[in-house]
Amino acid sequence: MSEGTVDKSAQKSASLLEKLNLSERSWRFYAAASIPPLVATGLALWYYSSRAAETPKKDDKKKRQRKAKKAKKAAKAAEQDEAKDATAEAGSAGTPGASSTATLDGDEESPESLSDAQIAALDKESRKKLAQSLKSRGNKFFQAKRFPKAIELYTQALRFDEDPVFYSNRAACYAAQDSHEKVIEDCSSALKLEPRYVKALMRRAQAYESTGRFRDSLYDFTTACILEDFKNSLAATSAERVLKKLAEAEARERVEKREPRLPSKSFIGGYLNSFRNSGERAAAAAEGEELSAADALYNAALDLIADQEYSKAIESIEKAAEAAEKDGAGVQRADDIYSLRGMFNFLKSNLDQAVVDLDRALEINSKHVRSYLRKANLFTEKKDLDEVSRLLDAAGETEPENAEVFFQKGQVHFLKQEFSEAAKDYERAATLDSEFVYPRIQLGVVQFKVGQIEEAMKTFDAAMKKFPERSDLYNYYGEVLAEQGGSDSAIKAFEKAVELDSSNPLPYVNQAIALFQSTGNADKALTLIRDALKVDSECELAVAALSQIYLQLGMFEESLTMLRRAVDLAKSEEEMVSAITFRETTAAQFRFMKEHPELLSKMMMGAMA
Repeated sequence: MSEGTVDKSAQKSASLLEKLNLSERSWRFYAAASIPPLVATGLALWYYSSRAAETPKKDDKKKRQRKAKKAKKAAKAAEQDEAKDATAEAGSAGTPGASSTATLDGDEESPESLSDAQIAALDKESRKKLAQSLKSRGNKFFQAKRFPKAIELYTQALRFDEDPVFYSNRAACYAAQDSHEKVIEDCSSALKLEPRYVKALMRRAQAYESTGRFRDSLYDFTTACILEDFKNSLAATSAERVLKKLAEAEARERVEKREPRLPSKSFIGGYLNSFRNSGERAAAAAEGEELSAADALYNAALDLIADQEYSKAIESIEKAAEAAEKDGAGVQRADDIYSLRGMFNFLKSNLDQAVVDLDRALEINSKHVRSYLRKANLFTEKKDLDEVSRLLDAAGETEPENAEVFFQKGQVHFLKQEFSEAAKDYERAATLDSEFVYPRIQLGVVQFKVGQIEEAMKTFDAAMKKFPERSDLYNYYGEVLAEQGGSDSAIKAFEKAVELDSSNPLPYVNQAIALFQSTGNADKALTLIRDALKVDSECELAVAALSQIYLQLGMFEESLTMLRRAVDLAKSEEEMVSAITFRETTAAQFRFMKEHPELLSKMMMGAMA
């Protein structure tokens, strides 16, 4: 996918995530990515099966009627049991020296009156039968919503037999009373006795969710899904819900707390390449005349951008803006100064200040097309495509024959998947400016998208003949070839891109992905990605690709290290949510593998049988 778009950050993120399958995925996909293939089989079937195939829900009215009838019956049974208990207690109180032992038929006093010593004296079978009778009575009170009595009976049952079901049932009573910590305690006791007890896992997961312990909740829901071969739809949808809460909460907190910062050099380079230039240089009005301090600092910022010294460029443009306030009317490029500062604020995700800067540029010069285009970028990030279209229309009215305006309009159509309209705008942009490579790249991409493969190849061939030294062109051409399944030719295109510009990390990463997917050559792929990180240590695509390859090699700890790095590098809140989502599902299943190696072994043996 070409990286020259109206919203460069959004497009870069989309391209990266599409390659690594991290975008627009449900929890079920993320879960499948990080567990052994044999275990993941059930998940794949679940994820790709149609929801339409699910069993239709029964009539809700009939279901409610049956439930009410069952509850009424349970309440009556509970009242009868309570009456029996009261009678037994009265009889025992009025009969001094009555026996404190009970028969299995229940003809004598209730088993809960037995002492610990008397229970210990019973044989195992007798204890189990008495425990089951207490559990059955507890179930009646639970169904009647008489939770304190049900808790009492389940507690008594546990005196006779420490059965995980009794803990789980008592936890259900505590859940009904919103006693979430007690739910967690009882379910944990049940799971110590039976680690595969899915009902206890589900109850504990719900309690963890209710107390805001989303990571623990996700782990339990994930474990339940793995144990049931991902056929438990409630566990799967619950995991998705909790994962969404966890990822969104963390991303929101991170975005609120972090200081504005620039993305990677490769990201900024891709963004800048979608424009013909970063601004027109200031020039002295007459020979021998000096530039204003603001204009001189602005020119210096342009030079620093050309040298990819972006942090220094920001310092220079900030000083230029300060000087412009002092110099006033004597500044030639005041509009460009504020526009350029607005661009950097946009790249740092400091969107509010970016709007202020770009509006100031347009106040100074209402026909400053570059500011319209940059503001359109900003509103694409905000997903306000109506405002984007308005801004691009305003730019087009100002300069009807501006190639950049048509290119950016094409990008809006592309984002809306209006591919035929996008192609028209790209063709128009390429006609208006024959030296502008990106409209040609995007035209080839859109032709590929609509299945015009032969036309796409012709477009790229023509572009490569005209721009034989453009590394980025070969890189995007390789991406199109890779999506077609032409791994060998794609790899050659990526190699050519590296040969033309060894400072661009993207073709290294793309070559690594294509190589690993086609040949499984992990060593070579890892070497290429590490080379990319030497070029740009903050290249988001390289970090994400490295985490994916580590994951597929079963190197979970290394993968998680890279996923944590991907979260740190995420530019927007949306990108961060995606990175956190993958990190958390990977971590949950790695934890499962560490804590339940015996279960994983059994599951894999069962899958092979």
